[in-house]
Amino acid sequence: MTSDREQTACCGLCCGDCIPANRALFDAAERLRQELEKCRFGDYARYKSKRNRTFDRFGIFQEVLDAILTLPCTKPCSQGGGRPDCPIRACAHGKGMEGCWSCTASETCAHLEPLSAAHGDTVRHNLRAIRQFGVEDWTHARGRHYVWTEAEEPSLPRNHRQALNGQHHRVGFESLPWQLPAPGVQFKVWEHNGNRLRLAEFTKEFVEADWCVKGHIGYVLEGVIEVDFHTRQEVFVAGDGLFIPPGNEHGHKAKAVTNCVTLVLVEDRV
Repeated sequence: MTSDREQTACCGLCCGDCIPANRALFDAAERLRQELEKCRFGDYARYKSKRNRTFDRFGIFQEVLDAILTLPCTKPCSQGGGRPDCPIRACAHGKGMEGCWSCTASETCAHLEPLSAAHGDTVRHNLRAIRQFGVEDWTHARGRHYVWTEAEEPSLPRNHRQALNGQHHRVGFESLPWQLPAPGVQFKVWEHNGNRLRLAEFTKEFVEADWCVKGHIGYVLEGVIEVDFHTRQEVFVAGDGLFIPPGNEHGHKAKAVTNCVTLVLVEDRV
């Protein structure tokens, strides 16, 4: 079993999530290549192309298959895997750092920007998680690896999914990890039988780029938060309950008025 540290690339990605690390994929591709050669599928494709012109492109398929077999990466970044000339690794090691999470310029680093085409904001999300939890135990809070990956919440250890005491009545938020989806916001999530309880903290750094159309039911524990509803703003202070129905007509953006705002939100698991 590999450790989180071993699987952590200098850029903050988890090496085991990369397609080049998918050994099962490349084993299957190699078996397919061998079977195609064994049965001389190229000759069969020429025969089939008389009635199905798609088989005329079998040569292109072979080129793609051969190209796939050039992609495997057999060791993680920490052991020299990946691009041998990786500028990110060279920069980090040149500064005497294990990875970009130790660098104060990581939020705006030009070396990391090309990764956004495939990974979106996950690189910077992961770097925040590593700083929060430490490089030895952070992958439970990592973001989705590729932008085309189906969105899902980071996988959590079983004991984190139901952080209950022996009586199964108390939610132990103290044992749950913080998740960091964006600058200025962090939250802890407890789930049980399709229900979610979320403890969320916002700071003034949080900026909501898009209008949220999800519904929210919650309670402000500390601080002051302002919610913009297109044509008006409402202010919620500690002790206020909060109810926002779902839908475009209730679209909203929230921002912290005080340095930190803490809320508890009750949600359906989607």
